[in-house]
Amino acid sequence: MSAAVNAVIRPLDPGHDASGCEAVIRSLPYHFGDPNGRRECAAAVRREPGWVIDYDGEVVAFVTRMPSSSQVVEITWLAVAADHRRSGLGRQLVEQTAASAEEEGFELLCALTIGPSDPEEGVSDGYAGTREFWKRMGFTPVKEMNLVKWGVPHTLLLVRSL
Repeated sequence: MSAAVNAVIRPLDPGHDASGCEAVIRSLPYHFGDPNGRRECAAAVRREPGWVIDYDGEVVAFVTRMPSSSQVVEITWLAVAADHRRSGLGRQLVEQTAASAEEEGFELLCALTIGPSDPEEGVSDGYAGTREFWKRMGFTPVKEMNLVKWGVPHTLLLVRSL
């Protein structure tokens, strides 16, 4: 699908958008296969600021963000519904997040994803594509580390200057 003409980026409204965001993550069972991750994401869309892309009244993509210091904002969750991926919606959400963070005086934007040392044999649409997306968005991979909270020993930290 190409970028949706009737798509609108608007602030995330937890009371109105949470179920739509949950539908987006259900459409991505590989990337959101961990029940703890799904619960954390569901909680994040109810408490963290962010943006959604509304396509004819349906949430098809969302991003949440939280400051991690006085200089850095972390993109905590970003997802585009399976049938809308590779249409530029993720790019729009990252750019909206970057612009708002810069307006607020932040200097860096960061994100975490599964690192390249994590094996993904036989996966055609895995985290290698996710890492490429972040690189295309201007993020630099900084360090692969063991993030105990995720239970994944290969978590990659990426940063982008604002």
